Amino acid sequence: MTLPRSAREYFAKNRLQSAYDHLTTVQERYFIEGQEDRREFQKFYSNLALFSGGTIALSITFLGYLKTLGKPLVHQRLLTTSWLALFLCLLCSLIYVFVNLYYAFHFREAEYAKANKKKFEAELKEFPELDLANLQTSQELAEFENPRKEAVKVYGDRAERHEKKGNRYFRLWQWAGRVALLGFATGIGLLLWFAILNT
Repeated sequence: MTLPRSAREYFAKNRLQSAYDHLTTVQERYFIEGQEDRREFQKFYSNLALFSGGTIALSITFLGYLKTLGKPLVHQRLLTTSWLALFLCLLCSLIYVFVNLYYAFHFREAEYAKANKKKFEAELKEFPELDLANLQTSQELAEFENPRKEAVKVYGDRAERHEKKGNRYFRLWQWAGRVALLGFATGIGLLLWFAILNT
């Protein structure tokens, strides 16, 4: 059983409005969430880099103090390993902050492109149902559809390209964060162990 023309128009308008509303929602989230998340992660990993650098500097000062005591230092490899772990933490924290910006950019671009693609697909599907005066002949319909089909292809390709890049940056982002946290914990633990053994 087919729906009457007015019902099809009504549902077509609703589906079009839904696509437009979805695009608007994505655009709003694009700006708000992206800014907030990036700020918080950047702040945390920037602080982690500062803590790592500060810990290295303080441990060098502590090493100078221990040498003035006149006791021979034991397990100096612990100290060297601690410095290496803290330096790795510092490096990965900075990489994390840097890569986070690229990941967020590509993720949001992919989401934005998908929303635009969905909007053009909805227009292709729903506008012919609206019985518009300027979409009566096959030529008018083709003039309407061709740019939208091209836009669907362009936005689809753009979304795929940004999604691939975003996934690469996401993996690097995750691993940089994990290595930074592990490096910090390892560096602090080894430094504490060295301090205990030498006091």
